[in-house]
Amino acid sequence: MLYTTDASVFEITPIRVLTPKDRNGLVHCIRDLVEQDYPITLRAGGTSLGGQAIGSGVIVDVSKYLNQIIEYRPQQKQIKVEPGVIQDDLNDYLKADGLMFAPDTSTSNRAMIGGMVGNNSAGAYSVYYGTTREHVVSLDAVLADGAEVVFEDLSADQLVQKMQQTDLEGEIYRETMQLLETHQAEILVQSPDSSIIRRNTGYALDVMLREHQPFNSKGKPFSLVPLICGSEGTLCTVTAATLNLVERPKFRQLICAHFDSIDAALNQVEGLLKFKPAAIELIDKATLDATQTNSEQQANRFWIQGDPKAVLVVELFYQTKATLTKRLAEYQAWLLEQGAYAAPIIDPADASRVWSLRKSGLGLLMGKRSRKKAVAVIEDAAVPVSNLPAFYQAAQALMTEFNLNAVYYGHASVGLIHIRPELDLAKPSDREVFAKLAARFSSLVKRFRGALSAEHGDGRIRAPYLKEQVGEEVYATWQTLKQTFDPKGLFNPGVILGETPITQNQRADRQPSHKLETGFDWRADISLMDAVEKCNGAGTCRKSNGLMCPSYQATREEAYSTRGRSNLLRRALTEPNPKVALSGNELQDALSHCLSCKACKTECPASVDLSRLKAEVTYQLGIKKSVAWALKRQHKLMSWGVRHPKWFKWWQNFGLSKRALGVDRRRRLPGAGAFSLEAWWNSLSSQQLDPMAEGDVRQKVWVLCDLFSQFQEPEVGKATLSSLIKLGFDVKPVFMKASPRTLISQGLLPQASEELARLIQMLNQVELDDYIIGVEPSEVITWRDEAKDLLPKTADAFDYRQVRLYEELIVDLVAQKRLPKLASVNRKLWLHVHCHQKALAKPEHVEQALAQVPGLVVKTIQSGCCGMAGDFGYRQYDLSVKIAEQALLPALAEAQAEDWVVATGISCRTQVADLTERKAQHVAQIFDHVLPELEMRDV
Repeated sequence: MLYTTDASVFEITPIRVLTPKDRNGLVHCIRDLVEQDYPITLRAGGTSLGGQAIGSGVIVDVSKYLNQIIEYRPQQKQIKVEPGVIQDDLNDYLKADGLMFAPDTSTSNRAMIGGMVGNNSAGAYSVYYGTTREHVVSLDAVLADGAEVVFEDLSADQLVQKMQQTDLEGEIYRETMQLLETHQAEILVQSPDSSIIRRNTGYALDVMLREHQPFNSKGKPFSLVPLICGSEGTLCTVTAATLNLVERPKFRQLICAHFDSIDAALNQVEGLLKFKPAAIELIDKATLDATQTNSEQQANRFWIQGDPKAVLVVELFYQTKATLTKRLAEYQAWLLEQGAYAAPIIDPADASRVWSLRKSGLGLLMGKRSRKKAVAVIEDAAVPVSNLPAFYQAAQALMTEFNLNAVYYGHASVGLIHIRPELDLAKPSDREVFAKLAARFSSLVKRFRGALSAEHGDGRIRAPYLKEQVGEEVYATWQTLKQTFDPKGLFNPGVILGETPITQNQRADRQPSHKLETGFDWRADISLMDAVEKCNGAGTCRKSNGLMCPSYQATREEAYSTRGRSNLLRRALTEPNPKVALSGNELQDALSHCLSCKACKTECPASVDLSRLKAEVTYQLGIKKSVAWALKRQHKLMSWGVRHPKWFKWWQNFGLSKRALGVDRRRRLPGAGAFSLEAWWNSLSSQQLDPMAEGDVRQKVWVLCDLFSQFQEPEVGKATLSSLIKLGFDVKPVFMKASPRTLISQGLLPQASEELARLIQMLNQVELDDYIIGVEPSEVITWRDEAKDLLPKTADAFDYRQVRLYEELIVDLVAQKRLPKLASVNRKLWLHVHCHQKALAKPEHVEQALAQVPGLVVKTIQSGCCGMAGDFGYRQYDLSVKIAEQALLPALAEAQAEDWVVATGISCRTQVADLTERKAQHVAQIFDHVLPELEMRDV
C-alpha cells in the first residue's frame, strides 16, 4: 500500500517490497529476483511524475540504507556515492571544499542520486551546467544475468575488448554498436532538435552519435553511461555512481523580471541567453497566487511587486563581484527596456527564499481547494528556445480548444515549460479529455521537433506516444536495445516502452463508497477524503532536514512520512468498510508514530495536516473508556494530586500502572506541583498587587491558565501571572477545566468543542483593547488551528487570532516602547522552541523577546520537535530519544552548568528533564526574574 503510488497519476500495487541494507545486499537481491523471473522496479525518493517508481513486481527501495559516500577525491573533483544519497546532503558534505554536484532539481532536499541518474535530472541550472549525464563519470551496475559491471569511458582498444567478450556484457556492447552504425542516419533525423539541452525521450542513442567517439572523432570517449542516464531503471540496476564535481560559483545573484503576460516574458528568453545566465525560470500567476495561502511561502513573496502575470527569475554567476554588479545593472536596464514593468535585484542573502517559492510550485498547485488538479500529463516537453513563444501559443490554443485552465512554469532557459492542465480524473469525462490531450500534445511536440520528455522521464505517461515521436525504425532500435540489455523484460517493465493506455491504473480509480460523519468540519478542504488527497506524492516530507516528519527523519521508514501515512489513510477511506480499515494494523502503527508536530501543515507545500487527520481517525474509532474517563476528569484528578501528593504518587505507582497506560517503564509519570495556581492566586490580597492610583485604568490581560500550568508546573503559571502584574497589567486569569489540545489529540472532538465554547463564554467580557494570552504554546496554537473547524458557528463571534503567546505580548510591548527596564544578567541561554510555534507561529518572536534582557546571550537550538510531543514520548521511548538526539541533546551537551535553558512547551521541558537532568524554564520565568520586584506574598 505504501509503494502503490509515486508523484504521478498512477497506482499499481507491487507484490513485494525489499529494502537491502548495503550494496552487497542489493547485488544479491537483484540476482535472486532475476533468477526467479520477478519484475523489478528500483525506487529511490519515489517522486517520479511519470509512474516509473511503481510497478506490479518487486519494489527495491534504496532510500533507507544505501545512502553512503563510498569515496571522495576532492583534488580530482570526483565522488563515488550509493544511489540513496540525497542531492542536498551531498552538496552539504562538499560545501567545505567549495565543490558541488551541479544539477539542481526542484526536489533537491529529497531527490536521490539513483533517481537523478534514472531520469537524467537537470534542474534550474541546466543551461549552464547541462544535465546529470554530463556529470556522471562511471556507474557500477548489475546486469540482467546478475553480473556486476562498471560502465565508464573506454578507449578504442578497450571497446574492442568489451565487444569480444562472450557474456551478456559483451553482447550489450556489440549490439549497441551495431544499432548505432546501422540506424545512425534515421536516429539523428528523428531525434529531438540537437539544440535542446534536455532531451530524454526514449534512449539516448542520438547523444552517443553526436557527442561520443567513434561517431564523433573529436567527441568524448565511448561510454554507455549516457545511455544508462535517463533509462529509468529499464536496462540495469545502478548500485553506485562516480560523479564529477564543479566549483561553487564565487559570486551569484538574482534578478526577478515582472511581466504583464506570459507571452511578454517568453519573448525575452532568447535575448536573455546572450548574457549567458546560469538560470532563467518562469513562474506564472497561478503559481504565484498559490503562495498567498501557504504560511511558509507567504514570507517568501517579499520581492513581488504588483500583480505580475509572469515572472522570469534570472540568476548570474561571475568570478568577481564588480563584474556581477555591472552585469546586473545592464541586465536590469535591458529587461525594463524590453517590457518588464519591474526587475528588482535580490539581495544574495534572500536568494534561497526566492528559490524556495519557485520550488514549492508543484505542491502548492496540487494543494488547491479543488477537485480539479494540475495533473502531470503534458508537463515535460522542451522545444528549441527560438520556438518557445510559438510553442506556448500553440499549447495555449490547445487548452482553449479543450476548455481547460492550465498553469505554466519551468525552465525557460532551455525551452522547457511545465504545462499542467486542471482536471478531475475521477470524472470519466475529464479522463477522456486527459487521454485526448496527451495524444494531441504529442503531435504538437513532434511538429516543433521537441522532446516529449525533457527531465521527468517517459515513464508510463509518455510511453504510448514515443513511436509517433521517433518513427517505426528508431522505436524498433529501442526495442532491440531493451531486449539486449534485459532479455526477460524484468527491469521496470511498462516504462519507456509500453502501450498501456494512460487511462488505466490510475489512483483516481479508488474513490470512497461510504461517507463518514466527521468530528472536524472538513469543508475548507471540500471533504475528509479531499484533505487526504492533497498529498500528491511529491515527497517533501522525506527531506533530511527541516521540521517535517521527525519520526521519518529518525527512521527513514516510508510509513512514518506524511506521504506514507496519507497513502495508508487514502487506502482505508476507499475500502468498502472504512471504519474497519481505519483500525488496520499498518495504518494504526503509522499514526502511532506521528508526533502531531504540525510541521506538515506548514512545510508540506500542499499543507497536508496529519495531526488533524490523526485526531479524526482517533475520533472515528474511539478510545478506551478508561482513558476517556480519565481525560474527562483530568482537572479533578490533577487538582486532587496537588492536594494529596503522597496519595497521588502512590496511585501513579501502584493504582495506575504504566503498563495499563501504555507508558514505557523508563519514563517517569508527570508528578503534581507543590501548589495549585488558582489557590495561590486567590491567596493574594488586593493590597499586595501594587494597587492602582485613583483614576488609573490598567489594560487588562486575560490569561488562559491551562491544566499543566495550574497543577503540573504551577511555578510557570505563577511566573506568568506575576510578570504580567509587574508589567502593569490588570491580570484576569481564566482557569481552564480541561485541555482542548489533549482532547483533540485523543480524538475527543465533541468534548474539545465544548471546552472551547466554554472558554469563549468566559471571555465574553473581553474588550477591544484587552489582551488574551496563553501559557502553553500547544493550547494557544489550538485557537489558531483547530478551533475554527470545531466551532464553525462561532467563527464570526470570536476572533481566534486574539489569543497570543506570552512572548508575542512581550514583542508587542517592545514595539509600543512599554517594556520597563530589565535587570541585567550575565548568562548564556539555550533556547528550544515548541514545534507548534515553529509550524504555526513565529519562533523568532521568542528570540526577540529574550533579546530584551541586558547581558543575556541567546543560543537558539536548531532543532525540530523535541521528541516528547504530549504522550508520544511516554509510549515511544526509543524513538523519542532518537529524535531528541538529532539536535536537542547534542546542543544541550555543550551547555555549561551555569547556563539557562528555555524550552517553551511543557513537553519540551519534560524531555529535557528526563534525558539531561537539567531544569528548563518557560520564557515567563525569565521575565519574572528580571522585571522590577513587587511585594507579593508567596504561598
